[in-house]
Amino acid sequence: MVEEVAFFYDGRRIVTASQDETLQIWDLKSGAMLGDSFKGHRDYVYCVAISPDERRIASGGYDNTVIIWDTESKQKVFGPLVKHTGDVNSVCFSPDGKKLASGSNDCSVVLWDTETGVALTTLEGGGWSWSVAFSPDGLKLASGFSKTIRVWRTDNAEILLDIDAHQDFVRSVVWSPDGGQQLVSASDDKTVKFWDAVTGDQIGQPCIGHTDAINSLSISPNGSFIATASEDSTVRLWSVETHQQIGQPLERPATVQCTAISRNGKMLASGGLDREVSLWSIEDILKRQDGQGKDGLDKAQQEYYFGSVSIQSVFFFVAPHSLHSSTGYVRPHSISYQGRRVSRCPWRVRGGMEVHLSNKSRTDRCLSAIFLCEY
Repeated sequence: MVEEVAFFYDGRRIVTASQDETLQIWDLKSGAMLGDSFKGHRDYVYCVAISPDERRIASGGYDNTVIIWDTESKQKVFGPLVKHTGDVNSVCFSPDGKKLASGSNDCSVVLWDTETGVALTTLEGGGWSWSVAFSPDGLKLASGFSKTIRVWRTDNAEILLDIDAHQDFVRSVVWSPDGGQQLVSASDDKTVKFWDAVTGDQIGQPCIGHTDAINSLSISPNGSFIATASEDSTVRLWSVETHQQIGQPLERPATVQCTAISRNGKMLASGGLDREVSLWSIEDILKRQDGQGKDGLDKAQQEYYFGSVSIQSVFFFVAPHSLHSSTGYVRPHSISYQGRRVSRCPWRVRGGMEVHLSNKSRTDRCLSAIFLCEY
């Protein structure tokens, strides 16, 4: 399973954390894995975060440890850092990159000094910590504990808010980028809720539409929309202003564990139980929501981003006519759509299509990809 994915700020690379105990960096233009994997955890790697200057990557896993890595060399800078006594579910750098927060099943959040690797303080909660998030100014830290959201001051660990937020586990919490005026939370109770970050009062109605637990939540850099990943095998976009769903659900063949939005807000990445990372071009969906788009898309606006990558077998779609693997260059032997052989490559598709590729001369594996192309 792909447990978490994060975009680099340049929008040209992503890093993935998976159950094979490694992290991997992928180039989005070439589709190639960049160098070797990050190896150091002794169990599933559950979470990953990139420092603001992109020089460091932090990860946490089921081995109860946190590791801070050098992005370029892929070597450990600090760690494994041992403080937690349970699975590490979430890591997050402060906006200045000087602190790292980690949340764990041991019902605590630990603040780390990223320049020394020393644990600065331990913040106790009332249940498993599934998510940690620094406010945009770095002065506050939020975490989802069991069914609640707790907010502390980062300088003295003073508890500022305890919000009785959901009817089930709070799986993800993010701050709005507009100075952190709102908190947004997603839960196993299938809802997303919005909160006043000063008073803790709920804002408006929840986002309702998922039919199973929500595993992950991300917010766009401009704060206009959010993306959610769910056990119902869909990714959904929501308006922060209206709390209404944007467009149709983006469907995957299995549980979706994580989601991330690129810095320019045009690309969405998700990963999950199918061991694949899917990349979606969402610009046109958002334009249509704003009334700027049209039903018939202009060919000049066509997107050619690959659809997905299989982390387990290290395959990555890079172009309409080819794919790469770790063992060499291969071309598709046959192409089928929903099990039916097609005479030519259906690369221009509307709304989304599963394309299955297999090369009998090199591999008997069959890969699937979802393409959201504009044409």
